[in-house]
Amino acid sequence: MTDAEPIPVLLSERRNVAPRRVLIVEDNALDMALFGALLRAANFEVLEANDASRGLDLAREHRPDLVIMDVRLPDMSGFEATRILKDEHTTRNIPVVLTSAYGPYIEGKNVEASGCDGYMPTPIETSKFIDLVQSFITTGARNI
Repeated sequence: MTDAEPIPVLLSERRNVAPRRVLIVEDNALDMALFGALLRAANFEVLEANDASRGLDLAREHRPDLVIMDVRLPDMSGFEATRILKDEHTTRNIPVVLTSAYGPYIEGKNVEASGCDGYMPTPIETSKFIDLVQSFITTGARNI
């Protein structure tokens, strides 16, 4: 290469690429801490809400690349909060992944019919968590 030719730069090497933003809506402090720590360690920007109303506000304001939504929240269900997000023009394309330790409760519901893009049971498999998050951000995959 001569000095006049541009040097190719891989996207992953660019320093000015904004980190992906994930909103966690979770009322369990331990799950919130675990999800947040794993995401931050993988260089994600993390927003946190411990109830659905705050989560809705943060989603509208920041438009994250992904929402991880607990099913059982103090002010409304994750299903209801997801329906609100999917009904609004500015947030409808944000992928939403439900989480819950109540597998039978979730299995009895149709996750897709609620507007959710997938389900991730808790406790999570920490070794697979970031790959799952990345798959939802890049492909919108529906199955976990």
